[in-house]
Amino acid sequence: MKSLVRDIKTSTKDRLQFVRDSKNDTHELLAQFDKELKEMAADLKEFFSKSEKDRMADFSKMMKDIQARVQSIFGDTGELLSRFDKELKEMAKDLKDFLAKSEQTRIADFKVTMKDIQSRIDSIQKHVADLLGDYAGERKEAAASWGMLRKREGAMAEEIAEEAEEEGGKKAKKAKKHKTE
Repeated sequence: MKSLVRDIKTSTKDRLQFVRDSKNDTHELLAQFDKELKEMAADLKEFFSKSEKDRMADFSKMMKDIQARVQSIFGDTGELLSRFDKELKEMAKDLKDFLAKSEQTRIADFKVTMKDIQSRIDSIQKHVADLLGDYAGERKEAAASWGMLRKREGAMAEEIAEEAEEEGGKKAKKAKKHKTE
């Protein structure tokens, strides 16, 4: 039993020592990480301060290029718009002259076009009337066929009902005969 108590005390001391060692190792590791992090921050700060002039110079050059391109676009756009305006004025003048000279021709063309349109409308109306007439005849034939089918259905229903009544009577007689026996 003494041996067991001594073993427990020894193992407790060993475990406590292991925990202390782990704690010390963790503190050392954290201190090392902190030191490395500070070194990296200092290196980055130094890098960015040295390269700031280069980045600013590159940015300034890029902005000058963009501004030059925008000015070029504005110049091209203004030139293009003035050319479009000139061409549009010429087209408007030509169109006005054309319309003034060709009014009678346009009226004649319009009448011919309207006559053609009216003849097509008349043709469509005649075709629709013919179709409606055909459909009316077909509807009458279909109604007559449905009427005949209904009559046949009624006659068949009556025959089935009569057969059921006759068969029902035979079954009732058999049931009475069977009960009496």
